[in-house]
Parts: sequence; C-alpha cells; structure tokens
Amino acid sequence: MHDLKDTQVEYALRSKSVNGDPDKAFELLMLFEDALQGTIKNPDGNVKLLGAENRELVTCYLDSLLFAMYARLDSFEEILTVEYSDAARKKLVAILRLWVNMLRSGNLITTDIVRRPTWYFWDLN
Repeated sequence: MHDLKDTQVEYALRSKSVNGDPDKAFELLMLFEDALQGTIKNPDGNVKLLGAENRELVTCYLDSLLFAMYARLDSFEEILTVEYSDAARKKLVAILRLWVNMLRSGNLITTDIVRRPTWYFWDLN
C-alpha cells in the first residue's frame, strides 16, 4: 500500500459509504489501492450487489449501464486494464476500477466516491 497521508485516512473516514467506521474506512482505502494498482475483483454470484447512488438525478443511466456491464460479467474488463500515459485517462480508468471493485464487493457506491476530491489525494502520475 502506498504511504498513507492523514488527509487520505480522514477522507476515507468521512466518506458517506463508511459513516465513520474505521474498518469500512480501511476497506475503502484498500479498494482505492486496488484500483490504482490495476486489480479488478472477480464477479461473485454470492455477493449482494448494491449499485450506485444517483448523483443529482443525472447518473441513473450511467450507473445502470456500468452495473449491466460489470456486475456479473467479465466481458468488458479489458477496458479496465489499458494503461495510459496521461493523468486524465489514468484517473478515469482508476475511477472505473474502483466503481467495479466496490460493486463486486457489495458496497454501495456513494456519490462522494467518484467526485474530484477523492482523486485529489492520490498521485496518478
């Protein structure tokens, strides 16, 4: 795991999906780390999937599409394994990996997870 900064731990503890629970905060930090390292969790039919919150009533279609693509299938995983050299694409792929890993782990993907402040704390260069 990368050297964690206090701001990263504080962010994880404040996340809506964690609600101050230190164990859940650690799990979230590990999911961040997996996403940055390129790790993708395998689909597991025994995990109850919670999906994602609708962000300001505009992400329902995107959330549904990603759910359909990644919940139980591995057909689209190649998209998540591409390595890009520019920071913007690295961030996008890392966010998608995090989304998929949270989904497949049975975690609710809250709106604060994919907002810019999340990735401010992680060096993707």
